[in-house]
Amino acid sequence: MDAFTDPAVERITVKKSARVGYTKILNHIIGYSIHHHPRSVLVVQPTVDDAQGYSKDEIAPMLRDTKVLQGLVAEAKSRDSANTILKKSYPGGSLLLVGSNSPRGFRRISVPIVLFDEVNGYPVSAGVEGDQIKLGTKRTEWFWDRKIVIGSTPSIKDLSKVTESFLLSDQRYYHVPCPFCGEMQPFIFGGKDHDEGIKWPDGKPQDAYYLCRKCHEKIQHSKKYQMVKRGQWVAEKEFTGHAGFFLWAAYSFAPNAKWSNIAEEFLMSKSNPELLKTFVNTWLGEDFEEEGNQPEWSKLKARCEQYQPLAVPVEAPILSAGVDVQHNRLAVSVYAWGRGEECWLVYHIEIAGNPLHDDVWLQLDQLLGRPFQMPSGEVRHILSAGVDSGDGNTTQAVRNYCRLRAPKVFALKGASTMGKPVIGIPTKQDVTWKGEKIENGVEMWPIGTDTAKSTLYMRLNLASAGPGFIHFYIGIPDEYFMQLTAERIVTRFVKGYPVREWHNVRGNKRNEALDCWVYAYAAALRVGIAYLNWDKLLLNEFKPKTPKARPKKKPQRQRKW
Repeated sequence: MDAFTDPAVERITVKKSARVGYTKILNHIIGYSIHHHPRSVLVVQPTVDDAQGYSKDEIAPMLRDTKVLQGLVAEAKSRDSANTILKKSYPGGSLLLVGSNSPRGFRRISVPIVLFDEVNGYPVSAGVEGDQIKLGTKRTEWFWDRKIVIGSTPSIKDLSKVTESFLLSDQRYYHVPCPFCGEMQPFIFGGKDHDEGIKWPDGKPQDAYYLCRKCHEKIQHSKKYQMVKRGQWVAEKEFTGHAGFFLWAAYSFAPNAKWSNIAEEFLMSKSNPELLKTFVNTWLGEDFEEEGNQPEWSKLKARCEQYQPLAVPVEAPILSAGVDVQHNRLAVSVYAWGRGEECWLVYHIEIAGNPLHDDVWLQLDQLLGRPFQMPSGEVRHILSAGVDSGDGNTTQAVRNYCRLRAPKVFALKGASTMGKPVIGIPTKQDVTWKGEKIENGVEMWPIGTDTAKSTLYMRLNLASAGPGFIHFYIGIPDEYFMQLTAERIVTRFVKGYPVREWHNVRGNKRNEALDCWVYAYAAALRVGIAYLNWDKLLLNEFKPKTPKARPKKKPQRQRKW
């Protein structure tokens, strides 16, 4: 707000997490521009619905309850074109609210102030007219004292509009003094690779503290208020009229934004890429790098464990399989699943043969139907197996195979769409000569391969066993691990817009092991591993049972004739 009233500042960028009050700051700027320095204001929300909601939920209560604003803006009336939900006139100017998805909202407007809210939620273009920030900024070109404010929580790295704008600013970070040594420093989340930031004892996020980067004293959360109160903004680049501010949840005074809350949220999110993305964006205020560090196949091989293939660990009683169909072979992976979606590779094999011939499917039957033994001697069977529907040449063969073995075996089709659920709602594929769907016909299950691959890479980078960790047995060939890590997300531009896609980066172009894990994971989710009561399952199913004494035989009664 100080930067907004500074004549030297033309543009402001706020890269932020949730819970830092950015929306309230926009409200204050609007109120200031109505009462103290009357000028027209354009507010750009992600959609028209968002603009209407912002007008009703934020602007209307402010105009109603703020004494100096009462009476300056007439109540919204549908018949009065000067005052509606999206347009409010007042002495000296007007407030205009538009959705970034509406190109008409930017036409025939000339204003000195443009406020962009949640720019990372904007579509790639306002209809066919291009970038919304450029369109909105164009509306201010006739004003020497214009103000352009851009703010948002970040999103995905390389696709974040707010980060792109922040990097062009003077990049100000809020430094606070250490209560022990006085060292001025910005709050950071830290982690194992940092000797500063938010830390906590193992397994006790509720005891989180902040570790000073200079004196390494443990600062308790109760000191945060005074630290923030005595803080100051420090720019990392030269000021050229563009002020940039970065702020995240560690500074917030919200009751649910304590350092312990941040630690707990991280621990709940770290093994799930979708939850982790939300944490990084809305808590840390940073861009989420989806590909992370592409797993190094040799490191995965080096951590293989001493357990036998085809053996089921006692901690993982649920078995699923993924089958990738190639023109001359089937690749099959069998995984055992335990609590927190921790999994063990039980077996991986390639079955040579033409999928158009029956013999290759008979060999698959033998594998999917065989028993797998646990250390206790109990036997487990594969509960669900997902089979790739193929590239078109083998699709009908896959359907014929799955049709006769449903519901245990199901056909699936990958969909390369960011954010799509790992397993979706199936559709019937078999129809009668009338075009009607056959009730008991084969089903095709859609798979969110991008989401599943992101999940896999996140878990392959976990350092220790636990929820989400993936175990491998000694003896797996190098080729398996090279296939498992064959792809990564790359950014390419399509018609001028960045698009993120998974691409094979290995020279041999083989990725069957990767696809098999995706299909086996989808098969495991299909049988409900995310909703099982593991305490009850493990205790009841695998608790050693005391042999009961055989009951004595009762003497036979003599039948009387």
